[in-house]
Amino acid sequence: MPKTLRFTRQHGWLLLVLLALLLALCCVAQATPSLSAAPKTAQNLPARSGSMVYLANRPGATIEPFVRPELARRLAALRPTILAAARRHNRPALSGMRDTEFAAVIAVVIYNENFGWLEDDIAPLRVFTPLYQDLQRQANEQVPGSNFSVWPTNLRPSVALEILEQQLPLADTRVISVPVTVEGSRIDPHAYKSREALFAALTNEISQDDLAVAYLAANLERGILRAASDGMPVSWRTLAAWHNQGLVDPRLIRANPTARDYVRRASAYLPLARALVAPDAPRHQFINMEWM
Repeated sequence: MPKTLRFTRQHGWLLLVLLALLLALCCVAQATPSLSAAPKTAQNLPARSGSMVYLANRPGATIEPFVRPELARRLAALRPTILAAARRHNRPALSGMRDTEFAAVIAVVIYNENFGWLEDDIAPLRVFTPLYQDLQRQANEQVPGSNFSVWPTNLRPSVALEILEQQLPLADTRVISVPVTVEGSRIDPHAYKSREALFAALTNEISQDDLAVAYLAANLERGILRAASDGMPVSWRTLAAWHNQGLVDPRLIRANPTARDYVRRASAYLPLARALVAPDAPRHQFINMEWM
């Protein structure tokens, strides 16, 4: 009996997520007309945004740039924080970006991370997204061994630790030290006696909006440095793929279905990101933020 109770405390959040998914899928099953009578050809199969099979047939930005009102309010309040973080972490000589363009990349990533392909494909799931986001945060703080992504930037504690320890993994598996810092962080990784306590503290920081922006900007700076180390060009797509999959090589990004879909989805948020960080700036100032 004690083991059963312990399992319930540690993994009840998983049951809640599964229940939410099942309820949403039931709603979709009831609302979606059957396709069984139609011949299964490439022309009438549904082109799901999260499907690797149909991904290549969906060029450009074809998704709905959905933003929850609550997230829109938070990002509006974070605008000065995002701009300040961009000034600290952009490296114009390497990125070729203005600070406002780098700030727009920060915003694009946050927009994209808070609305994934599953919510796009299954609209009823949108109501459950804040729930599982909070459950993953709680798991990191309470369940030993957890290393789940934490919103608003969908960053794992393990990656946050890499950033704090100024580590940058390279394509050849080496790890080098880079002068990247996180403004406002109060964590000294060496002050914690256990990995669980450290990850709980990291989870607490990366779940706070202002610190989440600081960590994200620092991670994108690492993306610039990684691209420079690999001799790769830098664009908003490079940095988005770096944050999502740790890739900076355009060929690898195109060849990776997850990274390719992530960049495609992110492109839908470019106008919103530009409007957030520089609402009065002429469009030509964001030449590096165009979808190409």
